[in-house]
Amino acid sequence: MPALYQLDDYDLCLDNQAGTYCLVYVEILPNASSALWHQIDQVSQDSKHRFRHDRVFRGVCLESCKQRINHLSEFREYEKEEILDKELISYYDKVHRRDAMNSDRDLFNKEVVKGCLNQKFSEKFSLRTRSLIEYCVSASDKDLKMDLLDLAFYGILVVILFITLCSSFLDYRLSKMNSQKSESFYREPLMDRRQRLLTSFSVVRNYHRLVEPYNSDFSRDVSFFDGFRVIGVFVVILGHTLMVFMTVPIENPEFFEQFLFRFETSIFQNGSLVIQIFFVMSGFLLYVKFTKRQQIQPKTGTLECIAVYFRVFSYRYFRLLPSLLALILFNGTLLVRLQNGPFWRHLTEAERVFCRANWWKNVFFVTNHMLEDSCSHQTWYLGADMQLFELFLIVIIITKKHPKLTRTIYTTLLALAFAVPAVLTYVLELDGIYHIRPETYRYLYFRHSDTFYQMYPPFYTNLGGYLFGFLCGHFYLRQRSGNVELLGHLKYDLAMWLLVLATLGVLFSGYIFIRQDFAKPSLWLALYAGIHKILWVLICAGFVILMCRKVGGIAYDFCTLPAFRPLARISFQSFLWHIVVLRTVAGNFRQPVYVSSFFLLCNVFSVFILTQFVAALVAVLLEYPFVEVLRCLIKPEKGPEEVGPEIQMRPAQSAV
Repeated sequence: MPALYQLDDYDLCLDNQAGTYCLVYVEILPNASSALWHQIDQVSQDSKHRFRHDRVFRGVCLESCKQRINHLSEFREYEKEEILDKELISYYDKVHRRDAMNSDRDLFNKEVVKGCLNQKFSEKFSLRTRSLIEYCVSASDKDLKMDLLDLAFYGILVVILFITLCSSFLDYRLSKMNSQKSESFYREPLMDRRQRLLTSFSVVRNYHRLVEPYNSDFSRDVSFFDGFRVIGVFVVILGHTLMVFMTVPIENPEFFEQFLFRFETSIFQNGSLVIQIFFVMSGFLLYVKFTKRQQIQPKTGTLECIAVYFRVFSYRYFRLLPSLLALILFNGTLLVRLQNGPFWRHLTEAERVFCRANWWKNVFFVTNHMLEDSCSHQTWYLGADMQLFELFLIVIIITKKHPKLTRTIYTTLLALAFAVPAVLTYVLELDGIYHIRPETYRYLYFRHSDTFYQMYPPFYTNLGGYLFGFLCGHFYLRQRSGNVELLGHLKYDLAMWLLVLATLGVLFSGYIFIRQDFAKPSLWLALYAGIHKILWVLICAGFVILMCRKVGGIAYDFCTLPAFRPLARISFQSFLWHIVVLRTVAGNFRQPVYVSSFFLLCNVFSVFILTQFVAALVAVLLEYPFVEVLRCLIKPEKGPEEVGPEIQMRPAQSAV
């Protein structure tokens, strides 16, 4: 069959000053008399496991094409053929606005490309094609010109670096004036609010915030969250690496097609459930911190409850916003300049355009409900988490003011956590679970994936995570007050191993839905959709409850390794920036690559390691400084302990 991707030499083509290189989307026309066409069509029918082999990409050097075609008039008949995929045409029109082709030269280029491709396909496969030029790059304009937004980004970057330098120098001078040793001076929070504000961008101080050991009982009790976060981020990077490498030029698409038939693949395909552990941890932290601060009592007035809500929500919103804005600005300006190549703009142009046009979706945390034409698709999680945070902040305020309503509210939320996914699956005729197909993200946006849009990112399909996080918080505080001891009891060690088996059971249970198609609407699919997510968050809650009391043996020891502490503190930045790193790594290819399990694993680890470096840099230079500025501007409610190291070391724990 024709290769899914075939690329002329990009650098050789543009080495000529008159050279022009075009990335072309090609549809192979049906031919009932061709045995090859029937093979292509038969393979492409299995959209659940296979790529569409009648939809291919070609990288075309126009100069080479012009040399091949001596009589262009022979191929003008193909101009009548129109691309069938109108959705893709509309998408490319929005993405590649700067490549509007209206001039006579551009129209001539279209004719050349169509004629050249038809000549090649006719000679080699006896098939005809219709084609759409996604974009063209010429030697004279392959470097994108800077505009006002680019200049603004570079200006902001220079200002931040200058402030960092000044703040670090001031902190150094203060350390010399202090009688304490320099190292302990940087670890201790300054008592003067003005000095804290002026030294908030100090690199050394923020570095110590990153590596400082925990110094409170609560921090040590939940130190296993460090392992959960790092492992969770690694699994997210693993899944996204598999997904993005389905979009790049690959030499052997059969690797992914065969991979999706394997039984063990259900771990990766059904592994999207791993994101629920972050919701559980966020709900747990919200409940425990809010309860310990005792901000709401039954006698608290309604206006004070409203004030507490806006105070807590505003603090969290403005804590996350600077990092998110930095990602949007970076994607809209610098990202497209990091590399070049035949597929580079295919991977990054949508980020540039949509981050400039639809930044407000991210800023208002509604990306999870408006993923179409959105910037940084991974930020759907931040939207869902923020909406769940708002909802459960209301829940905890109501239950603290009216304790008698607690059981009723929790029961209602539990019923909704099961019923909402089940009802949506039945009514909208969705799959039992969401799993990515080869064509789902091939064009860098989610296509024909109703199950993803309706079940994965909305906050109302993820209620169970925060709810069980709240229940874990109840259990933890009761254990602490009652001094309940679980460590050393055989039944609790056994429970931990049963949870491991249950984890594998839930993950492997999705294999039948990945392998087979079922008639819809189906009551059984609906029940599975409602139950399996609840079972997963119940398993996550079980791990949290047991590990809060140090049950778990080697698993607990592993999750509390000191090496995880700094990595966990930058997990928010790792989540934000890993797609940028992944695009940069994947966009490096000049020719289709041969994919293997070892090749993918190497890329997963390289992306993970590079992401940690980027995340640490952004955390020290941006996240921690702005969190400290925000803390200085908002008067602490409980005096000095609010600015102690234990609080400073965890500026965005519930972010991912």
